[in-house]
Amino acid sequence: MALLRRGNFMAIISVQHIKKSFSDGVQVLKDISFDVEQGEILGIIGPSGSGKSTMLRCIAQLENVDAGSVYVCGSPIVENGKYAAKDELRKIGLNLGFVFQNFNLFPHMSVLQNITDAQIHVLKTPKAEAVEIARKLLSDVGLSDKENAYPCELSGGQQQRVSIARSLALKPKVLLFDEPTSALDPELTGEILAVIKKLALEKMTMIVVTHEMAFARDISDKIIFMADGVIVEQGEPKSVISNPQTDRLKDFLKRFNQ
Repeated sequence: MALLRRGNFMAIISVQHIKKSFSDGVQVLKDISFDVEQGEILGIIGPSGSGKSTMLRCIAQLENVDAGSVYVCGSPIVENGKYAAKDELRKIGLNLGFVFQNFNLFPHMSVLQNITDAQIHVLKTPKAEAVEIARKLLSDVGLSDKENAYPCELSGGQQQRVSIARSLALKPKVLLFDEPTSALDPELTGEILAVIKKLALEKMTMIVVTHEMAFARDISDKIIFMADGVIVEQGEPKSVISNPQTDRLKDFLKRFNQ
């Protein structure tokens, strides 16, 4: 699938004028638009209830939009509110890896099985090859000694690292992180941020919803600040976080020591 040209760069993710309301009538996304270039890291910050996670879930096909368009690698998931056929959606979805807040590992499977299962059953990777890939990824996230452990035997930080390895095993073109450290004790946050920083050095395209302001500033190529379902500010990280232009962002950042 070809990437979508936007100006002088190629957008691997393009979100155009998406809107989303919940069943109670609350509009959680109000005309959201942005592009993500291949190899770019987009940090998304904002208060709880601003629509950050919902927007990410719309890209990942975990929520449906009411209007607008979402393109992944040039192919439309939804275009002007009309969704692609199911087979096409499944194909497009393989370009995306989603890392949840609460890990979402299969509790009855070992670490190795959690990482190989989708490779074998979705990508049809031979088992021996899937195991080799899984072991390489476990080494990359510092968990080579945990392949036979079960999720209940791991710390939250270790579970989240397995979750990242599981997403990477499917060789996505983009990783979506939904507040990957929010369910962790503060002392475990650093190990997850270190893994994401390593991926950044490898030029993995990522969208990271986070409450870690210093991390967002240091890792992102671009930051979006969302509030009340709209994009209030966006731009280079140091500009957005160190020199906010709106009172809404200034008030938000007062809670953090920057």
